Formats: sequence, structure tokens, C-alpha cells
Amino acid sequence: MKKADALKKVFESANEVIQMYLNFLINKIGPVAIFCLVARTFAIYGAEYLAPAAAYIVSAMATLLITCCVLYPLGVSIFTGLNPMKFLKKMAKVGVFGFSVNSSAATLPLNTKTCLEELGCSQEITSFVLPTGMTINMNGTTMMHMFAVTFIATAAGIQVTPVNMIVMALLSICAAAGTPAIPIAGTTMIFTVLSGMGWTTDACLLGYALVVAINRPVEMSLLPLNVIGDAAVNVIVNASEGQLDKDVYNS
Repeated sequence: MKKADALKKVFESANEVIQMYLNFLINKIGPVAIFCLVARTFAIYGAEYLAPAAAYIVSAMATLLITCCVLYPLGVSIFTGLNPMKFLKKMAKVGVFGFSVNSSAATLPLNTKTCLEELGCSQEITSFVLPTGMTINMNGTTMMHMFAVTFIATAAGIQVTPVNMIVMALLSICAAAGTPAIPIAGTTMIFTVLSGMGWTTDACLLGYALVVAINRPVEMSLLPLNVIGDAAVNVIVNASEGQLDKDVYNS
């Protein structure tokens, strides 16, 4: 094992160099590149795109918030018969933390702690449901994809039909399931859905550049939907298996 220490140090040093390079790109180059993309878009199409862009941000964030505060508590109430407001109140800090860090993976420890200590879930079920949900349960990302791709297509002059919406939803579900649990990954995967739809004209790419520049608030807003959804499913599964401690949940 001592002979491998030198190789281990080489890999650790290489990892540090890569991390420094990525941090430099994100913190120093990223803002300038995004500014150039936005400036080019407005120079070509004009500032009249600001109003539709603002409408996209507001409508997407409002839909994500309403879904998070209504759908999940309603599901907990229907499938467990428990007070949904207790679930929402205890999960509020998890949603706020997910909103701030913008990563399902970073939120997993707090989500796990809350489910075990405040919602009365079992360790065995929680250790399976939450990591699995963190990996493939990207419903907030899917919803954001639908808003973003529809906005890009309509801005590029493409008529979006109901059939297009169905195909778009299927592509978005597949893309979201493969999205890494890291910041901005969902925004990057928008291009995958656009490519699957065949919407890769110059106008669509300019619209995508605009979405990349303005999508940070929407990207942050979808995280509570993802992580609270994982917890809601965890509570429902625990209740169905008779493993939910209702005294802890109602405390």
C-alpha cells in the first residue's frame, strides 16, 4: 500500500488542479461569457425579448412553488391520512437549503436527518428511497424543461402543438433522469431536449443562450420540488409498510 501512496498523491494533486480550473471557469470566465451571449442576443433581436423572458421566469417559478406547496402535502394527506401541514412545516428548511445550494446531492444529508428525526421514517427505507430519488426523481427539472423549451420554441417562431408537448415531456423525463445532482445541470440538459425535438436553428440557439443567462432563479426554484418530493415519497412508502412512527411525525 505504501508503494501506491505516490500514485495516490498524483491523482489528488490532479484533482485539486481540475477543481481550481473549474472554479476559475465558473467564477471568472462564466459571467463574462454569459454577458456576451446575452449582449449578442439583444443586439440581434432587440430588448423586446426582456418582457417574454421575465414572463418565463415568473410563470416557471410560480408553477414550481404552487406544485411544491400543494401537490406533495396533498399526496401525503391522501395516502397516509396524516396532517400535511406538519410535513410541509418540517420540510420547509430542507426546501430553503435546497434552494440556496442548488444541489440535490448537497441537500441529501439534511433531508435524511429530517426524515429520520422529525418525520418518523425508518432508517432502512430512507437509506434506499432518498438516494434513489436524488438520482432519478427530477420532477422539478422536467417542469423547468417544459417551460424553457416552450419559451425557446415560441420565441424562435415555432408553433408548439399538443403532440409536440407530449414528445417534449417524454424527452424531458428521460433527460431529467440522467441529469447530475449538481447546480446548472438541468439548464445544460435543455439543449438535449431541443436536439431531440429537432429545434436547433440559429434562432433556437440564441433563445437557448438567453435562457442559460437568465435561468438561475428558475434552476434554484426547482430544487425544493425535487428534494421535498423525495421526502414525500419516503413518508408515503414508510406509512404503507407500517414503518412510520406517527408519534414522531405528529410531534
